[in-house]
Amino acid sequence: MSDSPISPKQLSSQSLVAVARILGPHGREGEIRVRSTSNVQDRFDEGQLLELSKDGSTADGRKLLIVRSRATITRRREELILLFRGFSDRDQAMRLTGQWLCVDQSSVPEAEEGEYFHYQIIGLKVISVTGEDLGEITDILETGSNDVYVVVGPTGEILVPAIRDVIKEIDVLSGLMTVDLPEGLR
Repeated sequence: MSDSPISPKQLSSQSLVAVARILGPHGREGEIRVRSTSNVQDRFDEGQLLELSKDGSTADGRKLLIVRSRATITRRREELILLFRGFSDRDQAMRLTGQWLCVDQSSVPEAEEGEYFHYQIIGLKVISVTGEDLGEITDILETGSNDVYVVVGPTGEILVPAIRDVIKEIDVLSGLMTVDLPEGLR
């Protein structure tokens, strides 16, 4: 599941969850292009209210109301084109480039047993089954068949496939993931 930020930030005291990254303006009428990190069906429908954040976890105090939304395919990836109330030109949209659109954690649905949202995984400390500290999950790559966790630690970057044979335990409350890396993944 992926109603989450793809950012090394986890939850702040305000409990925000990033649901999209603003890519830049679209056209001259104030629309913006966003890449969604949410799979919640109506998250970007007209009338939805989103919070703006520079880091994906801390609100900057601006709430944006969606007045128009549509999907488009760019470079084989789906993007959304959004228009917010009060936006009418390219310059307004340009100032949002690189920021995150967030929702309160309370509006994120419960995950199924054994499933986790990206915001719960990013920032977890990763150890091997032998207790070796491998680092921290800083990003999640969505490959189509399975996610791949980017772990940055003392030995550099390790790409860990999110499959049952490799991921042995996830303890979100203690912030820890235990993995059994096959030979060749280091």
